[in-house]
Order: sequence, then structure tokens, then C-alpha cells
Amino acid sequence: MSPVSGLNATFASKMACPGNVAFLSQSGALCTAILDWSLQEKVCSRVFISTGSMLDIGWEDLIYSLGDDPHTKSIIIYMESIGDGCSFLSAAREVALTKPIIVIKAGRTTAAAKAAASHTGTLAGSDAVLDAAFSRCGVLRVNSISDLFDMSEVLAKQPRPQGSKLTILTNAGGPGVLATDTLIESGGELA
Repeated sequence: MSPVSGLNATFASKMACPGNVAFLSQSGALCTAILDWSLQEKVCSRVFISTGSMLDIGWEDLIYSLGDDPHTKSIIIYMESIGDGCSFLSAAREVALTKPIIVIKAGRTTAAAKAAASHTGTLAGSDAVLDAAFSRCGVLRVNSISDLFDMSEVLAKQPRPQGSKLTILTNAGGPGVLATDTLIESGGELA
């Protein structure tokens, strides 16, 4: 789906509003759920791409293409399998320097990996290795749909943060302390 051009080659009944976030998904149903949420929250997108089992095209093709698009500001991915790991990591490392790439990777557990294999017909791979690879190439990983939505909304509506310093404003002490822990554990620092 390309909201900018008005092309909808999906089974979704609604068109996304034109924006700057690219959504890539190996699940058409999840893609449609994200579309419904994005319309409600006014998170506008550049493209919605439901890849399925990715027989013809790899993540790297999509990442490089969106990396070259000056109107795409961030790339959000629902991934069940990585495919060609070296090619994905190479593309992600290059593009993540200028555009955030956020991935929710299904199949973190053995049972879920089996379910993912039955859905897309591919193996999920080692989650610990994937975590390290994502971290090394600058891919941001989330583990829940709500985190994916939150990250998407922030990237769509705010300028990209510069540097690792952050100011935390709060009307309560406890949430401020929890936010500080999360910031420091994630490699940030207080401004």
C-alpha cells in the first residue's frame, strides 16, 4: 500500500494517511491491525508492505529501497524470519545510520518459533544471536505490539533525538525513578 500514490494492492479496506513511517510485515493480518491503529492514532505512513514468506524479495531489498527514499523517516518491521542474515545486517547497518529501524521479532521461544515456521515456512533462528546482531548494527528491538505502536508514534510525530542525553519530566517520584532506570539501562544518560 502506498498512501502517497493512492495504490492499495492489499486486502485492507482502508487506505493509510500519507506520512513518513514505513511498515513492513510478514503477517498480512498484523499489517492490517497496525493500519487500523495508525488511522485511529493519526500515525501516517509512507508504505505498508506485507511480505508474506518473502520468496522473491528479501529484507535487504526493502531496507535499501526505503533507505534511499528521502520521504521515509523510519522503518518498522514485524519479522518472523530473517532470511539472508548477512544481507539483512549489512543493509540495516547502513540504513540505521540515518533512519531508525525498529523490529518486533516473533519466535523468541521454541514454541513460537515452531508456530512461525508453520506460518511462513522458515526457521526462526537463535534469539540471543539475533539480539546481539540487531544491537551491533543499530536496529532497535521491541518485544510487544504496544511497544511497536509507541515507538512508531514517537518516530512519526517527533524529530529524531540527537545524542544519548534525555531530560525526564514527571509529576510523581516513582515513575521518574523507573524512567531513569530504563534510560540508564538502555545506554542513555540524564541531561
